[in-house]
Amino acid sequence: MATWFITGCSTGIGRATAEAAAAAGHTVVATARRPETLDDLVGAHPETVIPLALDVTDDASVAAAISTAIHRAGQIDVLVNNAGIGYFSTIEESDPDDAAAVMDANFWGAAKVTTALLPHLRKNRGGHILTISSVAGVRGSAGLGYYCASKFAVSGFMEALAAEVEHLGIKVTLVEPGPVRSLWIPSGAKNEEILPDYAPVMEPFWDRIHSLPGHQPGSPEALAQAMLTLVDADEPPRHFIAGAHALTQTRAKLDRFRAEVDQWEELTLSVDRPAD
Repeated sequence: MATWFITGCSTGIGRATAEAAAAAGHTVVATARRPETLDDLVGAHPETVIPLALDVTDDASVAAAISTAIHRAGQIDVLVNNAGIGYFSTIEESDPDDAAAVMDANFWGAAKVTTALLPHLRKNRGGHILTISSVAGVRGSAGLGYYCASKFAVSGFMEALAAEVEHLGIKVTLVEPGPVRSLWIPSGAKNEEILPDYAPVMEPFWDRIHSLPGHQPGSPEALAQAMLTLVDADEPPRHFIAGAHALTQTRAKLDRFRAEVDQWEELTLSVDRPAD
């Protein structure tokens, strides 16, 4: 059995992952900004769930949670960076404070928690870091500019980290789902004021956003089970695309990318010059 450290366990993917890991017999350090939201989880698994307060955007909170988790559990084997927020707006109309908040939570939060735990994982010469990204970290989407930026940033960070720690026995996986039934849309900040020039793109976007909650195809419980499978794999993927929508969008992005690279190959190669 392993010890899992999971951020953002109050609802959604984080809660489902904590429940699945605990049900499988693992020790779970379940964290949330308001740990009282974890009371029912602890009640269901009093012997295996350790609830801790954690605000991933606060350095002192991160340090305290990691230190306490190691002290109480003895060892952390699996980190799940799940805590994050949504933000819905055109780029031009985005509020700077909201844009900064989504970067703080989705990118810097995952970076801070991961960095704080790395000395422990290095010492143990092992562990698995799973980070909940999104198909929005695979391809850009109108109306989600800063959210996409936060997920592209965490993708680059984790890919670089994987190259740095693979020889130490530490595994890194980005989990990139499409729409999953969670509070991501209802709880995310929104700027629905649309400049006329953006209406052709954004009016259909808002129609989709408003109609999606409760109808997302992705199951947080099924995704949690998939992550248990990933952790058990001898050679887990660097990127795990989760759900049919994410798979379709990822393949479309790969096809477009490949076509552009091939189309502009001659000009690409013209950039190189023989050394003097």
